[in-house]
Amino acid sequence: MLFSMKIDLHVHTTASDGLLSPKAIVAKAKENKIDILAIADHDTIDGIPEAMNAANEKGIRLIPALEISAKHEKQIHILGYYVDYKDLKFQSFVNKLKNSREDRNQKMLKKLENFGFEITMDELKASAEGNIGRPHIADLMIKKGYVSTFAEAFEKYIGNNKPCYVPKKRPDIRKAIETIRKYKGIPVLAHPKYTYLEGEELENFISYLSSIGLGGLEVYYSKHNKEEEATYLKLAEKFSLIPTAGSDYHREGDVFGMELKKEYVDRLIALKTV
Repeated sequence: MLFSMKIDLHVHTTASDGLLSPKAIVAKAKENKIDILAIADHDTIDGIPEAMNAANEKGIRLIPALEISAKHEKQIHILGYYVDYKDLKFQSFVNKLKNSREDRNQKMLKKLENFGFEITMDELKASAEGNIGRPHIADLMIKKGYVSTFAEAFEKYIGNNKPCYVPKKRPDIRKAIETIRKYKGIPVLAHPKYTYLEGEELENFISYLSSIGLGGLEVYYSKHNKEEEATYLKLAEKFSLIPTAGSDYHREGDVFGMELKKEYVDRLIALKTV
């Protein structure tokens, strides 16, 4: 009997801020003997068709997904699994998220210009693919010699609340969850570690999300420790949420591939309606 499966339900591609194309990430999954993969790019579904074609060729089960940056009292990321990415109204919703990112990028480049860093939108688009964000700006800052490392770019200039940071317009968390549900998806809270909540506050937050339609909790995440996993698993069980697993893979050197109990995988697949 198969008790666990090798999966990864949270990876990024060049459609957002990952370094591998959708086709390449599927090939990597095949090499790593991953049974089920979910492409969950930030605020975009552009990589899904290419990944679907590649997955069919490689014999890998691919879950169409995305990762929505939502707002509550702070930034929260909601994964949407099995979204109906072909629906034109859903595409319109996602396009609004993408346009918000581009407006934000332009404002950040303007702030960087005030520090003497000359980076144009044309340069940024030429140096990156897909849904461009802060990681792409950081990479270009390194290439142009403005900073030495990725970390320096964020810690000095474009990280949260730094001089060149611009907050992103995000949908309310209820709107994000309801939209995923509306278009046949399963909403899952990504990396609960980064809610920065603990104890009763965390439990109350998960209870609230469950009451507005949350379907799962990313219990197993590349940066969760065993104690955190145990805490999140108890919460998932208490609120009847599906425990999921994802690495949040972006680039070489990141963790890729996770183990997840088959019963949890089966519960997720059973909710597929598309």
